[in-house]
Amino acid sequence: MSLKIKHSIYSLIIWFVVAIFLIILFFSGDTINTWGDNRIKTLLISALFFIGYVGNTVLWIIFRKRKNKIVKDERDDYISLKSTSAGFITTGVYIFTLTITLYIKYENAGSVPIAWVWFIAYSLFIVSYLSTSAFSLIYYYKSGK
Repeated sequence: MSLKIKHSIYSLIIWFVVAIFLIILFFSGDTINTWGDNRIKTLLISALFFIGYVGNTVLWIIFRKRKNKIVKDERDDYISLKSTSAGFITTGVYIFTLTITLYIKYENAGSVPIAWVWFIAYSLFIVSYLSTSAFSLIYYYKSGK
């Protein structure tokens, strides 16, 4: 297994764990209606993202300091470009679908609860990291590497 594939797997695991905890924290209790009143939950979700980004940074440092640095060739560059493009499209479709769904759900109420805006902001990063890593693994698998 190449180091690029290992890097993608670890990145996928980090952001999958962040996604699971975000969903658990966001949908537990009455978060949607009491977002502004629940500072502890807001700080926990922010800390969760801090942990995700620290995990990404540590992963980057570990793979840069190894004796066997990640060697990239043209195929790696091509797979990186394709996975980033596919991740961008996936993220765009996700955001569009989520916002249209929320609009339809809250159209008669006149406004969307602010907690959903925060959820969109946080989940945007999660979906982009997850989709890019997942597509990277898919393209490596398809290329036989």
